[in-house]
Amino acid sequence: MMSSETDRISIPYYTNTYDDRGADLSMFIQDFYQDMVPVHGSDYEFIHCELEPENVKFNEIIHELFPSNDYTYKKNLNDIVLTTLQLVAQYLVYSGRLVFELVTRKDIDGRIDYKLEIVHGEEVKIVGDKIIQVMHRDAVEQLGISEPIVVPAEKCFVIEFPKSLGGREGYLKYLEDFKKIEDQNPMMNYFKNPLVEQVGYVLKEHQRLFELELWRKSKVFNWHHRESRSDLFSRYYQIYRRLQFRKSKIILRDYIIVQLTEIVDNISTKLGCKTELKIEGLISLERIDEELRKWKAGESVHGKINEVL
Repeated sequence: MMSSETDRISIPYYTNTYDDRGADLSMFIQDFYQDMVPVHGSDYEFIHCELEPENVKFNEIIHELFPSNDYTYKKNLNDIVLTTLQLVAQYLVYSGRLVFELVTRKDIDGRIDYKLEIVHGEEVKIVGDKIIQVMHRDAVEQLGISEPIVVPAEKCFVIEFPKSLGGREGYLKYLEDFKKIEDQNPMMNYFKNPLVEQVGYVLKEHQRLFELELWRKSKVFNWHHRESRSDLFSRYYQIYRRLQFRKSKIILRDYIIVQLTEIVDNISTKLGCKTELKIEGLISLERIDEELRKWKAGESVHGKINEVL
């Protein structure tokens, strides 16, 4: 929709900033949000998204409302909802928070639609009843913006990293601590390593201890470090970590689903076409717990484990 009028307050400016996160932390972040839900392939066929009760008016609204409309060529409800869910997960694992501004748009023919616009910035702060959009330096220079943008909180929807997984502050602290450990990688810092010249120093052993420390740190979410075979751990433990990591992802997924259903409930109520978003066919947390129980008891079938991983 080409809008001639809009009540958007936040500045629609996104920039790819330099990310100094190391390879391991970048892999962890990618593994945490990718494949959160199936967006293609055979598993996708089992997923069903619907509005209950069925609402033709809001079905049209939601096709423009969710930001995934900008990222997918398909326009059915399944694609829009699942792609949006994946997008929200990506923002949460990168920065621990995602803020949507609900924007009303009117085209030249007077047709009105609604859009959840992502509030970007070097920092997006919540201060009382206000959302503060602090722009990146290049945006300030190019757009001539001298002050942060203030958006009323009542115009926004805020999704933060779930408390069930440590909350936003705990998660950001985890990322910070992980990066501090990763920055000490002896292989990556070989020429700056003061221990290299010491008698008895063994780089291979140092690297082994470093990797063990990374595994210890990532146990918070049971990340598997993309290891299929390792001298550090048994095959049993590696599968166990993969199942536990999948459990962490499903906890995050289910949390995001709750947030999206609440947004749909809120907006549909405001617009006088109240409806509820339903998503069926996803692998449940109970299914993962059952596979974990079987794996620990030696009762699992390898094919069944692959179905949930």
